[in-house]
Amino acid sequence: MRLTSLVLSLSALSSVFALYIPSLDEAGDEIEKRASVVATTGIAGAVYPRLEVRQMLFNKPNQWTLFILAMQAFQAKSQSDATGFYQIAGIHGVPHVNYNGVGQCSTCGGTDGYCPHDSILFPAWHRSYLALFEQQFKAVVDQVAASYPASQRAAMQGAASTIRLPYWDWAAHPMDGYPTLPRIVSDRSMTVNGPTGQVSIVNPLFRHYFSDPSALYYSPFVNWKYTLRYPNSNANSASSQEQSAISAFENIRANLQDQVYQLFSTCSDYLHFSNDDAGSSSTSCSNSLEGIHNTIHTTAGGPGSSTVSAGHMTYLATAAFDPIFWLHHCNVDRLFALWQSQHPGAWGGTQTAPHNTWTVAAGSSQGMDSPLTPFYKDTSGSAFWTSNQVRQWDTTFHYTYPEFSNSDGSQKSIASYINKLYGPSATATAGSSKRSAAPEPVVANEVIARPNPALSKRQGDPLKAANGSLFQYIANIQAPRYALNGSYYVYLFQGEPGSEDPMEWITDEALIGPMGVLAQPDMTDKNLVAAGSVPLTRAMTNAVYNGSLFDLTEDSAVPYLKDTLAWRVASNGTAIDPGTIDNFEIAVFASTAQLPPDEYSLPAWSDFIPLVEITQNKSGGANTTANATTITR
Repeated sequence: MRLTSLVLSLSALSSVFALYIPSLDEAGDEIEKRASVVATTGIAGAVYPRLEVRQMLFNKPNQWTLFILAMQAFQAKSQSDATGFYQIAGIHGVPHVNYNGVGQCSTCGGTDGYCPHDSILFPAWHRSYLALFEQQFKAVVDQVAASYPASQRAAMQGAASTIRLPYWDWAAHPMDGYPTLPRIVSDRSMTVNGPTGQVSIVNPLFRHYFSDPSALYYSPFVNWKYTLRYPNSNANSASSQEQSAISAFENIRANLQDQVYQLFSTCSDYLHFSNDDAGSSSTSCSNSLEGIHNTIHTTAGGPGSSTVSAGHMTYLATAAFDPIFWLHHCNVDRLFALWQSQHPGAWGGTQTAPHNTWTVAAGSSQGMDSPLTPFYKDTSGSAFWTSNQVRQWDTTFHYTYPEFSNSDGSQKSIASYINKLYGPSATATAGSSKRSAAPEPVVANEVIARPNPALSKRQGDPLKAANGSLFQYIANIQAPRYALNGSYYVYLFQGEPGSEDPMEWITDEALIGPMGVLAQPDMTDKNLVAAGSVPLTRAMTNAVYNGSLFDLTEDSAVPYLKDTLAWRVASNGTAIDPGTIDNFEIAVFASTAQLPPDEYSLPAWSDFIPLVEITQNKSGGANTTANATTITR
């Protein structure tokens, strides 16, 4: 059978459960009666790990082949198929239609899709979303495996029996010689061994083709026939500029690593960990899982310009149509699981919904027993999953991650993986989680520059306090999420950027790190303040070693940062004066991180001390300690 015939035959297949049961949503609005329910069950059977995408490529070649061919066939399913790629991706935002018959609440106008951003529901909702996608994808995998000739079928079906969606670890070091954004995601075409032999295909991780994009609501997305990253124009013939995405991720990866490690070691509160709205009331948890996740979105899709739109990933409504979304969110869920292992008692909380989703009304109270719509637990359509019910990912949805499957899964074992993947002296590469791998100890911050010979004449370690703990500096950011009528970027620099062209800031040599603010045009609630945090310590450590900073004591660091710390804001390729954005603020804090006693623990951070003099009287900088409260861990 030719591969094209295989894709066409698979696109005609669907599996939905016939049933007719009315239900009520939380607000009491009647959900429309329906003839079918797609239940979210995950993949039935034993628990198997989701592998890092490069780990799957190099170590599981049959799984890799099935993954690629099934992604191609899954995306080729009819846009009218409730179990196909298009409709499942559409749950996140546009098109503005009901999924699973779960209707829009009566006061939920002016919104895109079911996804609860800025919400305590964010981690668990996406866990359920991935489970639905994974189970329907696995059904296609099984059909692809069964299409192989008898001589190969057993091997391919064996690979299919243990496959799970892979994740893309965008924060850990890639293997030597490989970019942070894998070529297997950014290359336009690839060659695989299909059922009829070796074939070259358009890479289904590179783009998704629409049979009809007209329901995507926003222009120019209603005209683009496939998903784009860093599009070169708004024309129907636009193409992706993948090298721009590759260069951007290469430049920010180290700071993403620091952000992830800081999140694991300083944020022990679930509410603030879970979403970027809550972080504006915390110092140690200014960053969040959602906040870091936002930056991946905006970096993958690109910044856009005054004349060209950004790509699909840059906007909430269209992001899930780009196949990279699913690799990214698998990693987000993995970080969620790793964090859970380190903070087993930190679960729960409530939050007032800051804005509408398709089914959640602004102002309603959301908590761990709130329904995760539109994900039904079973085909009766009588109950939705809740955060409490999906807390344990493996027993609920039958997947895990290599850090757990290659160890005893204990808090200490997972901490050792976190240290060697994301710690300041991380040496493990993305996807390396072998049981036999020796954990790496956490030592002084990684240094990029060549050490300054003058350091040898100093007494003591210039990076450490008298008690042996490492000095730490962070910049906490408060950015109104919907103030600029779409996604935008905050960039922090060590000195002034080399150019004042906003399109060049993401790859500037002076960039310390970015914060991506993920939003959508026409959402204009300026009162919702997204919070983030950019660690400064790595850049300052390099300044010590190249001789431009004496040491990391506050006496040295404060005047240095006052002179060198710079920031810019850009929206649609245009520079924005941060002082003109209501409620925007950048504040710098100092802390110390006590090195853990062994490689099986995370560092303990001291109080966060506000250093207002660094940002005082600068556009968008904190002028008082009103929003810089010292937090004790």
